[in-house]
Amino acid sequence: MLKQAKSFLQRIKTRTKIILSIVVVIAIIGGVILGNLSIYVENKNYVPAPNSEKFRTALSVSPFSGSAFDNAYTYSADKLTAKNREELEQMYITAGATEMYARIATKRYPTKDNLVNGEEDSNANYHTLQQGLELAKMAAKLNIPLNPEIMGAYTYMDMDRQQAPNFEEYPEIYALQNGKPWEELTLDEMNVVLKAYGKFVAAEILKTGATVENWNIGNEANFGFAGVNLGLKTAVNPKLESFPMSMRYMLPIFGTSWLKNNVWKYNALQMAAVADGIKSAYAELGINPSNVKFSTHIATVVSTVHNAVTCFNTLKENGFPLSVAGISFYPSAPGIYIDKMVMYKKIVTAINKQVGVPVFIAEFSYPSGKVEGPFAGWSKTVKGYPHTEEGQAAIYHDVIEWGKTHGLAGIRYWAPDFIGWGSMSMFDYTDKGATAKKILLDSLQSNTAEEK
Repeated sequence: MLKQAKSFLQRIKTRTKIILSIVVVIAIIGGVILGNLSIYVENKNYVPAPNSEKFRTALSVSPFSGSAFDNAYTYSADKLTAKNREELEQMYITAGATEMYARIATKRYPTKDNLVNGEEDSNANYHTLQQGLELAKMAAKLNIPLNPEIMGAYTYMDMDRQQAPNFEEYPEIYALQNGKPWEELTLDEMNVVLKAYGKFVAAEILKTGATVENWNIGNEANFGFAGVNLGLKTAVNPKLESFPMSMRYMLPIFGTSWLKNNVWKYNALQMAAVADGIKSAYAELGINPSNVKFSTHIATVVSTVHNAVTCFNTLKENGFPLSVAGISFYPSAPGIYIDKMVMYKKIVTAINKQVGVPVFIAEFSYPSGKVEGPFAGWSKTVKGYPHTEEGQAAIYHDVIEWGKTHGLAGIRYWAPDFIGWGSMSMFDYTDKGATAKKILLDSLQSNTAEEK
């Protein structure tokens, strides 16, 4: 009996040791993860990735500003006023803007309704090729470079929404599909079409007289590009259609290798085909393409450092001529990182070191007050930056100033004039007007002082 009791006690001790060991291991792993998500150690001797360009301050009229002016809105900043898109862009140039921006879908012309495949689509008419060419003409007139984004989607795509292209409005390009729907094309067949499309769009933009040295291919291309996307049917990889979309946000954390082998390696060749087409347009028009750069951008709200670095390295290794790595950085949006400024600094420096290219913030915003409407969930406060005009201006300034010495190529404050942005806009809105907030006034005053 005594022997049995001792054996029982020994088993309990062994089990206790095992449990304690597991707890210690979990605690250590948890501590490492927590530290990785919340701690950034500054390197005072940091050497950024090489970059031949001046810092790009991409303050640009948004795709939505036209609607505001159609409703007789007037934008004002200090003594400046704008009653149309050209005057608004001139306001941004006065505030230090160095380039404009045009997001372009494969939809060629706007339509009277917003229906796409029988469903209401709020982006149906904002990103057509026609509106992109209007912005290109404006950029040429104002003598400011244009940064076009070739989405490779019919009307829209981002991290949440995957959409394939549709080339039916381009008869000569559509003919290259030989009667096959996009989802039945092989990768090689897709790339023939994508190259022709890249050449056509680039030629149309360059014919406006616009100067383009930076092209962005894809919009928040975390989960695909041009129909080779999670959740879409494609002969390139039949696995993608059946992938459970409810699980997609786990992939950047636990499935980076899966994305590399099932999505990104194909996207690299697609993006490279578009880039080849764009370069051939320069050659055909007799324009020197030696300064032309290519990028794509991903959302960072669910991306880890490893995931971001692997994505861009995969694109480079598989043929996409990546010159700049783009990211969306929304500090107030939900995400896996405890401190979003830590996330920003870690991702930028890791891409610099491990991919060897500078980083461009392709989308950025931060609230100056209560966040309501569709973006109500984007209400996280970053430590040290309250949701006030002062906090909004301060985080924008600090992101830029740190970035200039750590491999950041530039920043685009996304849709600074978008009424639907609410407090994340650079303007306060009344029934018929918009008044610049501190974030834009600071830029105006700073740029005016530098000119003097």
